[in-house]
Amino acid sequence: MDALFASAALGLVAAWPVAGLGWLAGKAADRLTGDPAPRAAAWNRAVALPPAVLALMVGVSALPEEATAPVYQAALTSRAVATAGAAMNEASVRALSGFNGVETLGGVLILGALGGLAVATARQTMGRLKLRRIVANARPVSQELALAVLAAARRLDTGRPEVKVSDQIDQPLLAGLSTPVILLPKAMAERLDIDRLVPVCAHELAHLKRGDNWRLLLEHLLGGLFWMVMPYAALRARAAAAREELADALALEGAAPTVRRAYAETLIDVLRTRAAPTLHPAFTGKGRRPTHMRLQAITDPRGPASLARRALLGLTGALALTLAATGSIALAQQGDGRGASSSRSVITDEKGLYLDIRSDYVRVTNAEVVGGQLKPEDGQVWVYHGNVRVRGRLNSPSTRVLLNGQAPPKDFDPTTLSKGSIQELEVTHYQRDNAPSVVLNVITKSGS
Repeated sequence: MDALFASAALGLVAAWPVAGLGWLAGKAADRLTGDPAPRAAAWNRAVALPPAVLALMVGVSALPEEATAPVYQAALTSRAVATAGAAMNEASVRALSGFNGVETLGGVLILGALGGLAVATARQTMGRLKLRRIVANARPVSQELALAVLAAARRLDTGRPEVKVSDQIDQPLLAGLSTPVILLPKAMAERLDIDRLVPVCAHELAHLKRGDNWRLLLEHLLGGLFWMVMPYAALRARAAAAREELADALALEGAAPTVRRAYAETLIDVLRTRAAPTLHPAFTGKGRRPTHMRLQAITDPRGPASLARRALLGLTGALALTLAATGSIALAQQGDGRGASSSRSVITDEKGLYLDIRSDYVRVTNAEVVGGQLKPEDGQVWVYHGNVRVRGRLNSPSTRVLLNGQAPPKDFDPTTLSKGSIQELEVTHYQRDNAPSVVLNVITKSGS
């Protein structure tokens, strides 16, 4: 299987556990603090994890082998990466044993993801064209409300979008990318006074300040790409809810309790009357549980997270990122066959050995007597031929390395040899004093 093709398919599979990891990181943030800013940041990072892992795996596989070899070598010095690689290798062998349609399955995953991306792109294109027509047919608000919203924009230090009223929408929203416009439903604009409309518009200004209109477009496209990854949809919904809380906090910063209470009543009214969700940053968000949390935050705002909690959140995010990167590197090894090797073995022990050996073919025989010290029944010899490549680490006391049958020079490391240098690799497994041992005899093409 082509390395790029295999890495893309494995990246889509890896999106499931990575999305779960992101969910755990986001929930940890929810438990650690009620401050919406670090929580929204945590959920945004969680949404970015699956596409980042996919991009990392595909990007590394697209590079020439000479460029990726140092990456693998550096990664495999970590015991965690080596253990993950061995575990994933064993799991993949067990899962795919006897299954002859691996390439077909990979093709289905990739075509399904690309098809989902195409559908999401088409939906976004049609939705934005429709929204553009709604904006064109909308009419400006009163001069008094426009000036009040302008003052709110100055306070939030953001752009000054035009505010319009439309009878074709059922909730306030921020429309457009390059030239954003705040749209208010006609019923709301006619029913509420300016003092209640300004915080609603400030909420949309907060979305504009944070670039949520662009972020939501990207997330919709990624949602199409990962439509087969069910946890990813839950991540997106929870991240959107966290952003709504943060927009509320920015809009109501310094507001009196009466203003907060009126704002919460407005939110409840819109929730009762809205007919359908929108494709753009909107006032209501989704979900009963997030709405309850949001109303509680509006009426009883929490203080900013302490320095210690922020540090703990940062460590949690760094841990999630490290685990995702570790897993992606280990999976990249699975897909990085480069189309040249038909045989692969992973050899590990509990003392630090991790070997990833690839070749065109392998022959297994009984171990031969070497210097009268090894009996034939004591072990087996695995001889790897043709395009032999070795990756990993050899810092195990139970491993002995030879070069052309002799003791090698000091600091000799077969994992650093250039491509094509190894003619054969003899790996002898045997038991000595009831402990497994490995002897590697590296036979080079030059014989020296």
